[in-house]
Amino acid sequence: MSNSEVQLGSSLRLLLDEKALEPQVGASIILRERQRGARMHVTVDTASVPVTAVRLNKASHLSILKDGSCKRVCDYLLIYALDGENSAVFVELKKTLSDERKAKEKLRRSLPFLEYLRSVCAVEFGKETTNSRISIRYFRIGEKLSARLDKQSVRVGPNRVFRREEYENITINAVLGPRVALATLSRA
Repeated sequence: MSNSEVQLGSSLRLLLDEKALEPQVGASIILRERQRGARMHVTVDTASVPVTAVRLNKASHLSILKDGSCKRVCDYLLIYALDGENSAVFVELKKTLSDERKAKEKLRRSLPFLEYLRSVCAVEFGKETTNSRISIRYFRIGEKLSARLDKQSVRVGPNRVFRREEYENITINAVLGPRVALATLSRA
């Protein structure tokens, strides 16, 4: 793994405010979401891979935009290098994984934020931190399939993508459960 592949995530940690970062504890990161009073959390098992987890809802640069669709971004951006490849994973946490267009739109509208962060790193640390290619993936992670009584005919095993769909030129994967491995997010 080259130096530039590791530098993007570590450079971001140097640039971003602590309020925007989710700490990595040992071999996992806990992503938290509060929706209409209900709390939810998902543990991402990182297998000790250094991951920079950015809470996009804490992005203050969005305050200059008008209220509306331009401010819609997903909950988290995970940046890491695995097997010699830089990766960025956009994550939208939902209590239920109904076929909601708003969640998909949030994921689609989050890509400019990654490009913004890469540009800031290039200005601050030089082009070598942003020259390498980044593999980008989009995920919705939920606790259950619907708000009604959970009567799924077939249970989805842990660490399995149970749905993959195309939406506005991006592929969105769905995972069900309170725990997911980074490897699952990387190979989808």
